[in-house]
This record gives sequence, structure tokens and C-alpha cells, in this order.
Amino acid sequence: MAQDPLAQNQTVRRGMDDLVVDTTAVSWVDGQRGRLYYRGYRIEELAKKATFEEIAYLLLCGELPSEQQLLAFTWKLRQLSHTPEKIIRILQELPRQTAPLSALQTALAALGCTDPTQKTSEEENLLGLAMRIIVQTPIILASFYRLNQGACILSARDDLSHAENFLYMLSGRVPDPKDAHAMEIALILQMDHGFNSSTFTARAVASTLTNIYAATSAAVGALSGPLHGGASELVVEMLDEIEDWGDVDAYLDHLFAQGGKVMGMGHRVYKQTDPRAVVFEDLLEEMTQGERDPKDLKILSRVAQRARAHFESRQQPIHVNVDFWSGAVYRRLGIQPILFPAIFAAARIVGWCAHILELRQNNRLYRPLSLYTGPVDLKFASLKDRNP
Repeated sequence: MAQDPLAQNQTVRRGMDDLVVDTTAVSWVDGQRGRLYYRGYRIEELAKKATFEEIAYLLLCGELPSEQQLLAFTWKLRQLSHTPEKIIRILQELPRQTAPLSALQTALAALGCTDPTQKTSEEENLLGLAMRIIVQTPIILASFYRLNQGACILSARDDLSHAENFLYMLSGRVPDPKDAHAMEIALILQMDHGFNSSTFTARAVASTLTNIYAATSAAVGALSGPLHGGASELVVEMLDEIEDWGDVDAYLDHLFAQGGKVMGMGHRVYKQTDPRAVVFEDLLEEMTQGERDPKDLKILSRVAQRARAHFESRQQPIHVNVDFWSGAVYRRLGIQPILFPAIFAAARIVGWCAHILELRQNNRLYRPLSLYTGPVDLKFASLKDRNP
């Protein structure tokens, strides 16, 4: 049967490449020049000079906070750090093999059921709900992480910053300033990144006017796919494989011969080096300064050099992305690879919430078209007349 003739004039952009679906002032990815802006500020400057709390305020509220605003914002975050016992019980009941992002997706959805402000209009309290979700995300992740390690769950401390608390709740130790600084930078670098898959999911779900818990839970589901948030874990697996081989060049020669992928390289948007990768590389160099044999840094530097030359020789200029260096940083913080994608979520939760707040100021239901490629006007046959 012929297709609907109206469909013939439609243009399909699979994966929505280069398709502009909405406006935003939260962040801008300038892929041609390799730049990332949060509310107009270059990511390199924010990572160097600001705290997690400052940038969370910036993304949520649209401007950097004054000293008084920052104090009030930080105090409010700490007031929202109590996790309902019901959420802990849900985490305890999940199978041990559950992935941390799956646990987080489940817990965020359940968190909405325990919201003490349910009787209040969400529109009146949307910023407060966003702050609750932001502060609860690392608590949920740390709780599930420790449960799987057979360790007791730790509550957030009032005397620690957001980044310090995350590391403390994971390890049971108050982090030293250098480690806390590294975690803070990691969280800032990954807070937002334009209309990536998980952010688009958050906006699409939120556009139905469902609650912010459902929208952020859906975003976690999108992030959990291996094409979106899992490359940092795979980079560390690659590091271990290279150590087993004992030679970077031999490993890469074998990988290229097999047509394999170099984990942590390539990006759909950036035509230059991912600016977040540059900051992460500098951070890893800083963390390994003074070491006699910083293996991860040496191996990754050689992989980046060889891989880039290989792809350029084939007229395929591919650069490292944010995940290339981040896993090595997390490993130096004593975090197990299984949690790496979830750290991404602990950062990106801020961006998701900021986009939901922005969307609600001028909401319109997301409803894209599709190009139908099936038959039309088929004739229905009764069961006894159908061919086997």
C-alpha cells in the first residue's frame, strides 16, 4: 500500500541531529570552538573559582549568589538532608546486583511519594523541591553504595560542604581538602550540558506537568544507557586491560586492527576537545604531582596521543571527552568503578532541575512528529480467513 502522501514531504533527522526544539538560558555547548557556558560563564573559570553550592544556585536561580543568598541556600540544602526511612528500606530490599543508577531511579520516584509538601502546589514550591532532590541524590547513592559493601549508612553532616559530604558518606572518612576540591570540580564540570539525552528526557517528561520527581527519575533512566553516562567506567576497564598487555601501543594496534572503540573519545557535539576533559586532565595531573610513577596519567596521555593521530590519519578528527579522564580521578578518590556513572547523576541532577524550573516558566507539551513508513488502508481479515 502507498504511504500517506503528506508524509513524503517530511524531513527525518534521526537522533534529532541539529534539530532545535526549544530555547534555554541554562547552558550552551559551543561545539565548534570547544566551549561550555553555564549562564554565560565559561566552565573553566567556574571550576577553578566556585563551589558546588554557588554553581547550583547559579543554574537554578539564574545568577551567582550574594554572600547572604549563598548562606541561606546552603542552610536550606542542609535542612533537606534527612532521607525518609521508607526510602532506606526500599534500597535495602533491592537485589545486590542492582546498578546504582537503577537504584537511584527507583528511589527518586519513591521520594516523591514521601514528599511532606504534597498538599502545597508544586509551582509554589518548585525551587524547594529541586533543592530536596539535589541534596538527596548523593545521599541515596552513598547509602546504596555502602549497603552493597556491607557497611553502615552514614547521614550527612552539617559541618561539611556538599562535595565533602558526598565523599564522607561514601568512605566514612572526612576527606582531605585536596580530595574534596577534586570532587567539587568533578561535580561542577558535569552539572549541565545543553539538551543531552537525559536533559531532553527531563524536559519532555516535565512538559506534561507531571511532578519533578517523575521527571528527574526518568532522566536517570536515560542516563543509565551505555551510550550516555557509562564511558568513565569503561575507560578504567581499558586502563586495566592495557596494564595486563604491558604496552600501550601494542594494545592500541590490536584494538584498531579489530575495529574497536577507544573509550572516552568522540562526542556528537564537540568538533574540538571537550573543555571539561581539559579541566579533568589538569586535575589528574595535580592529584598525581610528586608521584614517581603516575601510571593512569601516563597511560591515558599516550592513548590520547596515539588515538588522535590514528583517527586524523583517516580524516576522522576525534578528541577525548569528559569521561576519558574522569574515571582515573574517581579511582584516586577511592571510589569503585560501578559508581562512576552515578557520580555523573549526582552532578547532572542540578542541570535537570534547572531545566525543569526554566520550562515551567513558559511550558509547552513536547510533541514531535514521526515519519510513518508502514502500510495504510489494509483490509481486516477474520481469524479463520488469515493465512498461517
